[in-house]
Amino acid sequence: MMMTDLRHDHDGLRRMMQDFALMMRSARPEDMLEVTRRRIAFSQAFREHMAREDGMVQQLRKMPLSPEAGQALRGHGRAIVALFLRYSDHIKIWTPAQIEADWVGYRTAVLGLQDGLRERMAWEEQHLHPLLTPQTRIAA
Repeated sequence: MMMTDLRHDHDGLRRMMQDFALMMRSARPEDMLEVTRRRIAFSQAFREHMAREDGMVQQLRKMPLSPEAGQALRGHGRAIVALFLRYSDHIKIWTPAQIEADWVGYRTAVLGLQDGLRERMAWEEQHLHPLLTPQTRIAA
């Protein structure tokens, strides 16, 4: 079921974020290759999840929904665009050279971004996932 797939995605993203934050506690400039590898892996997983989630949201928009559900979908759309833009800005700002120059600043920025994503996923699980039905299944 799509809700299970999206929840599985969230759990995987949470694990990746936690592992990255733990790694950054002791990371040094010599670890830049591993930092880069993990950044790329997270970016790919995040984009794949967003595509699946967007497909679910598009299916939900085609269905008759309560006013509250419609409002949740609109709010989700705005929030997810803001989150994606924040993430894109983060990637642009924190180049490998900038990360090496400011490990502490990078870790702080990562943890802040992760907090925002965790909050968004919790909101989705509370407000969007319950809207899923067999009719909202799509090909992943």
